[in-house]
Amino acid sequence: MPSLYKKFFEQVPLNNITEFKANNGVNIIQFMIPSVQGATLSTQDLMFSGNLQVNTDGATGYKKTEFGAGGISLDSVLGMHGIIDRVDLISARGNTLLEQRLNYQLISKWQRGVQAESNLENGRFNSQQLCSSEVRATRNFLGRAAFDDDGQDFAIQLNTGLMKDNGQVLNLGALGGMIIKIYLSEPVNAFFNIDPAQVSDTIGTDFNYTLKNVKLFGRYNYMTPDVINALSGVQYRKVDNLLSVVQSSNDTLTNMPQVSALHKMMYVFQPNSETANNKDVNNTATNMLVGLKKYLLSMNGVRMPLDYEIDINPQIQQLPTDSGKADRVSGNAEQQYLAISALNDQFPPTHSLSNAKNQAQALSDQFTNTTESCLNVDVIGMNYSFNFAGYTVAVPNDLMSINVESGVETNDANLPDGTSASRNIRDQAQTQNLFIEYDSQLNYANMMSAR
Repeated sequence: MPSLYKKFFEQVPLNNITEFKANNGVNIIQFMIPSVQGATLSTQDLMFSGNLQVNTDGATGYKKTEFGAGGISLDSVLGMHGIIDRVDLISARGNTLLEQRLNYQLISKWQRGVQAESNLENGRFNSQQLCSSEVRATRNFLGRAAFDDDGQDFAIQLNTGLMKDNGQVLNLGALGGMIIKIYLSEPVNAFFNIDPAQVSDTIGTDFNYTLKNVKLFGRYNYMTPDVINALSGVQYRKVDNLLSVVQSSNDTLTNMPQVSALHKMMYVFQPNSETANNKDVNNTATNMLVGLKKYLLSMNGVRMPLDYEIDINPQIQQLPTDSGKADRVSGNAEQQYLAISALNDQFPPTHSLSNAKNQAQALSDQFTNTTESCLNVDVIGMNYSFNFAGYTVAVPNDLMSINVESGVETNDANLPDGTSASRNIRDQAQTQNLFIEYDSQLNYANMMSAR
């Protein structure tokens, strides 16, 4: 949208708080972007920046000599996004909630499945967002005790629908200004031990992190009054999470999205012991349901949009029992095609972190109870836009089901079952996170977002 001119601004947190901690301190960062006469807000330009300092106890900085064979790291795909638990966007006019991004970390993780490993390795999202293709490279951003400063610099774009998936500008006059609340995640949820067996290198009971010098950087777009008055609302993509539990080897899970413009549905599975606040695992891992054999999608009891089931061939269980644990790969080309297509939102799909190399490494990590890599984004996905730009499906009262056959609660071979150093993934229920992405329209008149 054309503008007369642009003006940069920088906002510091409300109440002039200069230091934030998830534990033993202020764990909510609040910014206020005031309404300015004749100006709109380009959310694509907003950047959250500051310094991250990691402490092994109340005040002792984490330093390189404490890395040992493993050490502490963030999810290398998420980087700084991993310390954010939730983001609220609030209209200053009547203190009305505009958008609430729950499950911030997990949503950001699968959405970043469209990246190539080289993007993370060679600079894109790297130094600003503390991301990398390797867990230990992300760990290196955290060991800053040798420097006499406030920690590692970072700068990220907040990943919410209004902030990221909105191609328009916001009418700040109609909003009365906007309040942004950032909720910090618990250290045991945001960080993890690369190798829990290396006791001297692991997260202690007083482990914490500090954010300093935080600010919100952006710019106003100044426009003529007639253009601003024509801005009556804004369309953006919203994501909701519908939770279910896979409790057996053959389970059918049904949800009702209740939306009028569905784009995609993404199924992310997590073992219940690895869902949150477990410092010995990566809580934002996006690995496939253990021992997946087949799945079937349906709507209102009818097979749709696929009138057939997706068979996984070969299955992990079908591989020779003496096959190398680090090389076991299952899969179905169509399952991967559908998932990557939904992640990329285009046809033909481009690159993805969902591939055989990352899948094999993730399974190997489960067998050895380590986190050597965070790159695996292995999900079940379906794009209900069918890769047509601007096309969506209305499902206001429709029942959307998935039937999954897997190795959950079985004695199937070749799966991590708790023997030796392995995690016991096979013998526990798994949480299904069903993320629905759909168009939402925020109306400035009543400050309501339509589903």
